[in-house]
Amino acid sequence: MTPYRFRSTELLPAARGREFGRAHAGQIRASIAAYQRLFDRAAGAPVDMDFWGEAAIGQIRAISPALLEEITGMAEGAGVPLTSLASINARTEILAITGGTAAKECSTLVHLPAEGPPGAVQAWDWYPDLADLWLVWEIPHIDGRLTTTVTEFGILGKIGVNSDRLGILFNILHHDKDGQTLGAPVHVLARAVLDEARNLNQALIRLATAPVSASSSLTLVAESEGESAAVSVELNPGGVGYALPDRDGLLIHTNHFLSSPASSHDTELRNGPDSVLRLDGIRRRARRLSAKAAAARITAEDLVAVLDSHLLGGGATCCHVDPLLQAETSFATLATVSLNVQNGTITAHAGGPCTYPTSTTTTLKENAVLNLKRIDNMDILTHDVGRLTDFYHGTLGLDFHLPYEPAEEWAAINMGNVTLYIFKSNNGEHAPRRTAVNEDNAPGFDSIAFEVDNLDDAEAHLDGKVEWVDQRIEWKHPNGTWYRYRPFFDPDGNMLYITEPHIMEVVQ
Repeated sequence: MTPYRFRSTELLPAARGREFGRAHAGQIRASIAAYQRLFDRAAGAPVDMDFWGEAAIGQIRAISPALLEEITGMAEGAGVPLTSLASINARTEILAITGGTAAKECSTLVHLPAEGPPGAVQAWDWYPDLADLWLVWEIPHIDGRLTTTVTEFGILGKIGVNSDRLGILFNILHHDKDGQTLGAPVHVLARAVLDEARNLNQALIRLATAPVSASSSLTLVAESEGESAAVSVELNPGGVGYALPDRDGLLIHTNHFLSSPASSHDTELRNGPDSVLRLDGIRRRARRLSAKAAAARITAEDLVAVLDSHLLGGGATCCHVDPLLQAETSFATLATVSLNVQNGTITAHAGGPCTYPTSTTTTLKENAVLNLKRIDNMDILTHDVGRLTDFYHGTLGLDFHLPYEPAEEWAAINMGNVTLYIFKSNNGEHAPRRTAVNEDNAPGFDSIAFEVDNLDDAEAHLDGKVEWVDQRIEWKHPNGTWYRYRPFFDPDGNMLYITEPHIMEVVQ
């Protein structure tokens, strides 16, 4: 199923938090209640979330004063205590303190091809009680950058990607020195990296210096100018370790340490031995991709298929609730997540890899009124699906959103935060072509515009491959915002633009 998405409209942290809190008060309260039960169950006694929340507030402030402002605003908007929100943002750290060592969370797979953008997927395993309490959150910043994260209601971040072509995947780890105090919450740390890091080195420095009290592997994936890299940063109270891709460009992580000296302090090998077998199974399945890599690009769907194994039952890479296990040791794959680092986007599906790419639109149960969010998709009807698919996927280099089967005569293409669906139509002729002059065109849908970093480079890349509509155009708004853009046609005569925007910041 397609999960719920929310795109913030407020750009400043406190206002963004209040907006999110007001819109999702019911889900935030449900998250707090679920984690109270989880903490109590792990501790075998009631846990004082206010006490641990106070400690977490200081740690969140140390990581990012801006994120403390945001979570404070979120608490105000949702009408809940700040300490309650701070405690669920430190849920990994509190579980380590209370004895919640049974958690098995996630299988991660990254592929760095010899050419082309990296592939990065994750199966997120967690408690079934939380299955309806997560979302994809799109967070625009005042400088025009964008953070997108798969996270839980009330938690600032987790798995994610930013518009600087940096992504994070997440695996919980267990070290014998975990839980001795409450250190930097790893979920807040992940969000801070996505918000602040402009490149891989900045992200590495941010993580390496974090004083964590509960262990996690944060796998960083980055792409720049056609070159890609990935590294699993194994944070633990004893320091930090690193795991790198193998010679085939594969980086695989489950829930045990791959680096030394932390591996000699690993408690997961006793409490969750399935982690070792999951890693081996993913590695053996992933090796089958090597032959394909020589002939065709490995897709996100290919990588997800590697994670579609039920061999280990309740401890499999595609994990379903095992009714024979106790609640505290029974888990399920709540989401299957794919990062498009090059485009700065996330594809998330509710459920395990065996359900991917099932796409059923869902909305919040609490929505009693129309609550339109981002544009999800748009359609183009054509006489020749193959020709348009070759253009958008081949010429423009856009990835498929869903597997493409030519015989079915439709395609789904990722266009940043919007999905383009191309469908077959044999009815009549195509609508007349548009021009670049608005006054010359009849009313109706006009064009699609793609943002580019540099118009000159984009023009040079497309020259000779597309039919230009007009010469380059420049337009300036009185507030100082200005654009450079150039229109062109797709093979059917639909008008597109490449656009280089220069936005004047609005001081609030």
